Amino acid sequence: MTYRHRILTFCLLAILPMTAFSADINLPNIGDAAGTLMSPEEERQLGQEFMQNVRQSLTLLDDPVAEEYIQTLGDHLVSQVSDYHQQVTFFIVKDPAINAFAGPGGYIGVHTGLITAARSEGELASVLAHEISHVVQRHLLRAFETDSRMGLPTLAAILAAIIVGGNNPQVGEAVLASSIAGTTQKQLTFSRQHEQEADRVGLDILAHAGYDPRTMVSFFETLQQSNRYADNRLPEFLLTHPLTFSRVADTRNRAAQYPQTKSGDETTFRLFQARIAVTTTEKINLQTTDIEGQNVPEQYRNTLMNLRKGDYKQARQGIKALQLQDPNRILYHQTAAEIELASDNTENARELLKKSLGLFPDNGPLSLLYAETLLQLGDADTTLRLLDRQIRLHPRQKQLYSLQARAAQKAGQPADAYLALAEIQILEGNTRQAIDYMELALEQANITPHQRLAVEARLKTLKDEVQQTAQQPPPERDKTPANHSRQTL
Repeated sequence: MTYRHRILTFCLLAILPMTAFSADINLPNIGDAAGTLMSPEEERQLGQEFMQNVRQSLTLLDDPVAEEYIQTLGDHLVSQVSDYHQQVTFFIVKDPAINAFAGPGGYIGVHTGLITAARSEGELASVLAHEISHVVQRHLLRAFETDSRMGLPTLAAILAAIIVGGNNPQVGEAVLASSIAGTTQKQLTFSRQHEQEADRVGLDILAHAGYDPRTMVSFFETLQQSNRYADNRLPEFLLTHPLTFSRVADTRNRAAQYPQTKSGDETTFRLFQARIAVTTTEKINLQTTDIEGQNVPEQYRNTLMNLRKGDYKQARQGIKALQLQDPNRILYHQTAAEIELASDNTENARELLKKSLGLFPDNGPLSLLYAETLLQLGDADTTLRLLDRQIRLHPRQKQLYSLQARAAQKAGQPADAYLALAEIQILEGNTRQAIDYMELALEQANITPHQRLAVEARLKTLKDEVQQTAQQPPPERDKTPANHSRQTL
């Protein structure tokens, strides 16, 4: 099976319900299948290809505050896994469905619907721990070990489902379903084995991270309750993560063996949950109530709803009241600046953010918003200095490079603008486009000798990678930085 076939098969495994397999397998110990199927570099490239598919077919939430929360929570859970040092990237899908999934290369997606449905931070952590377990147990690679023996007709049907499903998902799913008729039971058994293993490892991760493992059972109850009101339609999480009586019973029995703890920062979680709910719901009830008698998350939700409907006076009053209660909560400082920006008081936002960063130096979301604010005020040079430091601290944050490209272009530094655009493409797995931007950077008069040497060395590495993994020619390029910025940023 070619590398391209592997990519398409893995993308389907990660996004759709797991496909059928040709034979039952005995699950190996961790690592048995890992190095024999593909190298870490191949898996990294596979993960990037996977994320390209995700970005094309799903809408990802673009909120640095929410991204930081989910990544920080996920990193804390991953840190509990001994002898695992791979990067795990968490992202949020803007979708009301209750779902989460683990893709190749350590990419884990969580739907906004699951976040708003969770009844505690522990429940959300239990989902992340479960998906982390799929990653560290190399379940996708182990699935591929059996999947690689799949017959060509089934593989052809899967590829057809992907291609047809790009224009008509219902047709694509119908093709896929017809191709696997008769082997569903084998798939289900295999899937249940992986789910049970992920539950068991996830419980241990939760306990070591300071969360009560019983929250995993609690989340199962949340799913079952959601199913009662879904018009006989299972939540998507249950379609890809089958929940059986034996699985629930096994998880409950194992969770009961751990000490009971009070875990999680519930106020922070509820604030995060309120932010997700208000900013992602298309049609929201914008009725607000008197602040008296409300708890803190409700007050924050009220503030965000006032911001969303353009009542900036009420929004300011709400956020000031919250800051009086808890002046050290960074989220309130961020929201106060967001209110000023939304009301076109850019200079006020700059002053608030400058003061906030004095209290919370190098905070990622605050720094990103400050850079955007400075750029709006035309201070490209200060923006670039701020972004240089942030990129050193957070080299994988795409929004930083987007701002850097815009600031460099405004400052008359086209080489730096092209190099920033190249970094975005590298993070998204578009190696060919990254090469294109780097070559454009080399053509610019303002590129320094040091930059030229570094870019030429990196270009050689990227071209070698392309030669090994792809056959198609690079796309047509437009040599106007502004045009590239509009397409990419």
